[in-house]
Amino acid sequence: MNASLVLPVIMVVIAGAAVATQPAFNAQLAALLYSPLRAALVNFTAGALILLSLVLVFALRNGLPARETMVSVPPYLWIAGGALGALFVTTSAWATPKIGVGAFFSVLIAAQLIAALVMDHFGLLGLDVRPANLMRIGGVLLLMAGAIMVVRG
Repeated sequence: MNASLVLPVIMVVIAGAAVATQPAFNAQLAALLYSPLRAALVNFTAGALILLSLVLVFALRNGLPARETMVSVPPYLWIAGGALGALFVTTSAWATPKIGVGAFFSVLIAAQLIAALVMDHFGLLGLDVRPANLMRIGGVLLLMAGAIMVVRG
């Protein structure tokens, strides 16, 4: 493996393992707060405060983006990631106690791969076109079969 890829791959493995624990924490919090929406709000508030602290530390060192840069960002980009994150966190807090973490992630990852294959094939959201071939479609079908097995097992 290329040496410049080692750290990013290690960080993705760590992030993946961390994300695997997130639904369990959120499900516990949702049960204690009697609402997956309340749990998601706590999750995002804590995350926002942590990120705000990091941004402030790095802003002291690197400065902030220019006003022109901030104004040039399309309005939907200010909302899309947070809205999709809220959907994920709320759904994980609600669904995980009902189906389990393994079933949650197997279905989630299968759905992610299907969506990713469609986005690649059509070059959606400004991505380069990467046609869906038989190998890629076969991989999606295998992942779907695995998700079905985990959910039913």
